[in-house]
Amino acid sequence: MIENWEEIKSNRFEALLLGNGFSIGISDRFKYESLLEQIDRYEIPMYPMARDLFRKDKVNTHNFEEILRVIYHASLVNFYNQSAIEQLYFNVQKSLIEAVYQSHVSYSEVPIEDVALELKKYRSIFTTNYDLIPYWSLMGAFSFRGFCDYFWSSGCKFDLSDTDIRDSKRPIYYLHGAIHLKTNPDGVVYKVTASEDRTLSNIIDSKSMGNTPLFISEGKSNIKLRRIRENYYFSFCYDKLLHCESNMVVYGHGLDKEYDEHILSALKKSPMEKLAFSVFSGMRDEEKEAFASNLRAYFSSTDKELYFFESTTH
Repeated sequence: MIENWEEIKSNRFEALLLGNGFSIGISDRFKYESLLEQIDRYEIPMYPMARDLFRKDKVNTHNFEEILRVIYHASLVNFYNQSAIEQLYFNVQKSLIEAVYQSHVSYSEVPIEDVALELKKYRSIFTTNYDLIPYWSLMGAFSFRGFCDYFWSSGCKFDLSDTDIRDSKRPIYYLHGAIHLKTNPDGVVYKVTASEDRTLSNIIDSKSMGNTPLFISEGKSNIKLRRIRENYYFSFCYDKLLHCESNMVVYGHGLDKEYDEHILSALKKSPMEKLAFSVFSGMRDEEKEAFASNLRAYFSSTDKELYFFESTTH
């Protein structure tokens, strides 16, 4: 049975997991297949040799982060074409900035107060989205007071040895990274402060090679999980999901096994007792039932209580 949110919210859901449906609810600009396709769709200038690196017979990825990393490593071992390699690196970076710009909303387009007030109702927040909507909302409404993202070390770095939450703050976990997160050549993950007066270009741009945006925007589930386990920040966030004890609302997530199996698996293995899934209200009734039935089957071997609610009622 698919209910309204008001009918089930008394079950003490204290954790929230956001999917791309949440962002699409803010703007249809997030309704796209991949950033690489945005390059072709908007005819964003990219060197042919740069575009070729994404192909199956080359790096075989849709992730700009991986391409930037490959080019950076090439610059470390090639002593003859440094200028050309640097031009290639910054061309890919510029293309990424433009692709994100075409796919993202501006600060003024986000209902800051409304989003922030809803997020405040949860004790912990997880998101697989890499956009700035949650961060902008919490910064704009509360100046991030009462929340934390673990980037409190010097230089806004993530320190795995310093993750104890103080003052009962609500943590937010970027399971697939975010536009305002970066990693440097030494593998250190840090945050770029993303206030309203900073454009998307300012946030993603870097004047030196090696500092690459940290977000997983594409790829099937096994590829995403591999990338998660390769990075100490991603792995930290994923383990928090795996061990989450609070009952959870999953909002705006298609939970396709091909692309989201790692998320489904973490939820299944977690000790949480209750899960409430939003069901996209724009689907036909039979599609809604199929979505719910697939999830019931996936979690049938567990003791978890599952609830389903119309997305428009939350």
